[in-house]
Amino acid sequence: MRGLKLIAAISLTAAMAGCASAKAATESAPAPSTSAGAAAAAGSSAAGPSASALMVCGTEIKTAVETILVASPAPTTTATWTDHLYTCTYHLASGTLVLSVKESPDAPSANTYLTTLQHQLGTTTPLTGSEGLGNPGFQNTAGNVVVLKDDKTLHVDATGLSAASGPSRLSRADVAYEVTTDILGCWTGK
Repeated sequence: MRGLKLIAAISLTAAMAGCASAKAATESAPAPSTSAGAAAAAGSSAAGPSASALMVCGTEIKTAVETILVASPAPTTTATWTDHLYTCTYHLASGTLVLSVKESPDAPSANTYLTTLQHQLGTTTPLTGSEGLGNPGFQNTAGNVVVLKDDKTLHVDATGLSAASGPSRLSRADVAYEVTTDILGCWTGK
Protein backbone atom coordinates (compact mmCIF):
# COMPACT_ATOMS: atom_id res chain seq x y z
CA MET A 1 0.00 0.00 0.00
CA ARG A 2 2.85 2.43 0.75
CA GLY A 3 4.38 2.04 -2.74
CA LEU A 4 1.10 2.97 -4.35
CA LYS A 5 0.89 6.01 -2.08
CA LEU A 6 4.11 7.31 -3.62
CA ILE A 7 2.64 6.79 -7.08
CA ALA A 8 -0.56 8.52 -5.95
CA ALA A 9 1.40 11.49 -4.61
CA ILE A 10 3.18 11.84 -7.94
CA SER A 11 -0.06 11.55 -9.90
CA LEU A 12 -1.62 14.07 -7.54
CA THR A 13 0.69 16.76 -8.87
CA ALA A 14 -0.57 16.07 -12.38
CA ALA A 15 -4.18 15.90 -11.21
CA MET A 16 -3.94 19.24 -9.45
CA ALA A 17 -3.00 20.90 -12.73
CA GLY A 18 -6.16 19.57 -14.36
CA CYS A 19 -8.68 20.22 -11.57
CA ALA A 20 -12.00 21.55 -12.75
CA SER A 21 -13.45 24.59 -11.05
CA ALA A 22 -15.89 24.14 -8.19
CA LYS A 23 -18.59 25.66 -10.42
CA ALA A 24 -18.04 23.04 -13.11
CA ALA A 25 -18.05 20.27 -10.51
CA THR A 26 -21.28 21.59 -9.05
CA GLU A 27 -22.94 21.75 -12.46
CA SER A 28 -22.00 18.17 -13.34
CA ALA A 29 -22.76 16.50 -10.01
CA PRO A 30 -26.04 14.61 -9.78
CA ALA A 31 -28.76 16.40 -7.85
CA PRO A 32 -28.99 14.89 -4.39
CA SER A 33 -32.27 13.71 -3.01
CA THR A 34 -33.10 15.42 0.29
CA SER A 35 -34.94 14.21 3.34
CA ALA A 36 -36.73 17.49 4.01
CA GLY A 37 -38.57 19.62 1.47
CA ALA A 38 -38.30 22.67 3.75
CA ALA A 39 -34.51 22.51 3.66
CA ALA A 40 -34.38 24.70 0.56
CA ALA A 41 -36.07 27.53 2.44
CA ALA A 42 -33.45 27.43 5.24
CA GLY A 43 -29.84 28.71 5.18
CA SER A 44 -27.39 27.75 2.45
CA SER A 45 -25.96 24.71 4.26
CA ALA A 46 -29.47 23.39 4.90
CA ALA A 47 -30.43 24.07 1.29
CA GLY A 48 -27.87 21.66 -0.03
CA PRO A 49 -24.26 20.60 -0.10
CA SER A 50 -21.38 22.97 -0.74
CA ALA A 51 -19.51 23.08 -4.04
CA SER A 52 -16.62 21.09 -2.55
CA ALA A 53 -18.99 18.37 -1.34
CA LEU A 54 -20.67 18.17 -4.74
CA MET A 55 -17.25 17.76 -6.33
CA VAL A 56 -17.00 14.13 -5.12
CA CYS A 57 -19.73 13.28 -7.62
CA GLY A 58 -18.57 15.69 -10.33
CA THR A 59 -16.91 15.10 -13.66
CA GLU A 60 -13.32 15.45 -12.40
CA ILE A 61 -13.62 12.76 -9.72
CA LYS A 62 -15.79 10.52 -11.90
CA THR A 63 -13.00 10.65 -14.51
CA ALA A 64 -10.42 9.87 -11.82
CA VAL A 65 -12.41 6.84 -10.64
CA GLU A 66 -12.72 5.62 -14.25
CA THR A 67 -8.96 6.07 -14.74
CA ILE A 68 -7.93 4.39 -11.47
CA LEU A 69 -10.15 1.36 -12.04
CA VAL A 70 -10.13 1.45 -15.86
CA ALA A 71 -13.89 1.23 -15.45
CA SER A 72 -15.85 0.05 -18.42
CA PRO A 73 -18.63 0.82 -18.72
CA ALA A 74 -18.31 4.20 -17.02
CA PRO A 75 -19.73 4.14 -13.50
CA THR A 76 -23.16 5.51 -12.78
CA THR A 77 -23.69 7.53 -9.62
CA THR A 78 -26.46 8.24 -7.15
CA ALA A 79 -26.33 11.02 -4.59
CA THR A 80 -28.13 11.90 -1.36
CA TRP A 81 -28.08 14.86 1.04
CA THR A 82 -29.29 14.01 4.55
CA ASP A 83 -28.38 15.62 7.88
CA HIS A 84 -25.58 17.65 6.26
CA LEU A 85 -24.03 14.50 4.80
CA TYR A 86 -23.58 14.44 1.01
CA THR A 87 -23.09 10.89 -0.23
CA CYS A 88 -22.17 9.89 -3.76
CA THR A 89 -22.27 6.19 -4.58
CA TYR A 90 -20.38 4.98 -7.64
CA HIS A 91 -21.89 1.84 -9.15
CA LEU A 92 -19.10 -0.11 -10.88
CA ALA A 93 -18.81 -3.56 -12.38
CA SER A 94 -16.50 -4.47 -9.47
CA GLY A 95 -18.94 -3.22 -6.78
CA THR A 96 -19.69 0.11 -5.13
CA LEU A 97 -17.44 2.97 -4.09
CA VAL A 98 -19.01 5.43 -1.63
CA LEU A 99 -17.70 8.98 -1.26
CA SER A 100 -19.23 11.19 1.42
CA VAL A 101 -18.67 14.63 2.87
CA LYS A 102 -20.06 15.59 6.27
CA GLU A 103 -20.50 19.34 6.59
CA SER A 104 -20.22 20.32 10.25
CA PRO A 105 -21.19 23.73 11.63
CA ASP A 106 -17.67 24.38 12.97
CA ALA A 107 -14.23 22.83 13.45
CA PRO A 108 -14.90 21.36 16.95
CA SER A 109 -18.04 19.59 15.64
CA ALA A 110 -16.04 18.30 12.66
CA ASN A 111 -13.36 16.93 15.01
CA THR A 112 -16.05 15.17 17.05
CA TYR A 113 -17.50 13.63 13.88
CA LEU A 114 -14.01 12.49 12.79
CA THR A 115 -13.40 10.82 16.18
CA THR A 116 -16.83 9.14 16.15
CA LEU A 117 -16.25 7.79 12.65
CA GLN A 118 -12.81 6.52 13.64
CA HIS A 119 -14.32 4.55 16.54
CA GLN A 120 -17.04 3.14 14.26
CA LEU A 121 -14.49 1.90 11.72
CA GLY A 122 -12.43 -0.04 14.28
CA THR A 123 -8.68 -0.40 13.94
CA THR A 124 -7.24 2.51 11.98
CA THR A 125 -3.87 4.05 11.23
CA PRO A 126 -3.37 7.83 11.31
CA LEU A 127 -2.38 9.45 8.04
CA THR A 128 0.97 11.23 8.11
CA GLY A 129 1.03 14.91 7.18
CA SER A 130 2.05 14.14 3.62
CA GLU A 131 -0.43 11.26 3.23
CA GLY A 132 -3.29 13.52 4.28
CA LEU A 133 -1.84 16.42 2.27
CA GLY A 134 -1.46 18.37 5.52
CA ASN A 135 -4.90 17.39 6.86
CA PRO A 136 -5.65 15.09 9.82
CA GLY A 137 -7.14 11.74 8.98
CA PHE A 138 -6.87 7.99 9.17
CA GLN A 139 -7.25 4.84 7.11
CA ASN A 140 -7.84 1.14 7.61
CA THR A 141 -6.92 -1.97 5.68
CA ALA A 142 -10.60 -2.72 4.93
CA GLY A 143 -10.69 0.14 2.41
CA ASN A 144 -11.66 3.32 4.27
CA VAL A 145 -9.84 6.66 4.22
CA VAL A 146 -11.16 9.61 6.21
CA VAL A 147 -9.72 13.13 6.09
CA LEU A 148 -10.77 16.32 7.88
CA LYS A 149 -10.43 19.62 6.02
CA ASP A 150 -11.70 22.70 7.81
CA ASP A 151 -15.29 21.86 8.86
CA LYS A 152 -15.76 19.06 6.31
CA THR A 153 -15.01 15.37 6.73
CA LEU A 154 -14.30 13.35 3.59
CA HIS A 155 -14.88 9.60 3.80
CA VAL A 156 -13.85 7.35 0.91
CA ASP A 157 -15.26 3.86 1.43
CA ALA A 158 -14.04 1.21 -1.01
CA THR A 159 -15.23 -1.75 1.10
CA GLY A 160 -17.97 -2.50 -1.45
CA LEU A 161 -15.45 -3.17 -4.23
CA SER A 162 -13.91 -6.50 -5.19
CA ALA A 163 -10.84 -7.42 -3.15
CA ALA A 164 -8.63 -6.68 -6.17
CA SER A 165 -10.03 -4.08 -8.54
CA GLY A 166 -9.02 -2.83 -11.95
CA PRO A 167 -6.34 -4.26 -14.24
CA SER A 168 -3.68 -3.43 -11.64
CA ARG A 169 -5.59 -5.53 -9.09
CA LEU A 170 -5.59 -2.69 -6.54
CA SER A 171 -6.61 -3.49 -2.98
CA ARG A 172 -9.63 -1.71 -1.54
CA ALA A 173 -7.28 0.32 0.69
CA ASP A 174 -5.21 1.41 -2.31
CA VAL A 175 -8.31 2.43 -4.28
CA ALA A 176 -9.62 4.44 -1.31
CA TYR A 177 -6.31 6.22 -0.84
CA GLU A 178 -5.85 6.98 -4.53
CA VAL A 179 -9.37 8.45 -4.83
CA THR A 180 -8.81 10.47 -1.63
CA THR A 181 -5.64 12.08 -3.00
CA ASP A 182 -7.42 12.94 -6.26
CA ILE A 183 -10.20 14.66 -4.31
CA LEU A 184 -7.87 16.51 -1.93
CA GLY A 185 -5.75 17.69 -4.84
CA CYS A 186 -8.71 19.63 -6.20
CA TRP A 187 -10.71 20.30 -3.04
CA THR A 188 -10.85 23.81 -1.68
CA GLY A 189 -12.87 22.70 1.36
CA LYS A 190 -15.40 25.50 0.76
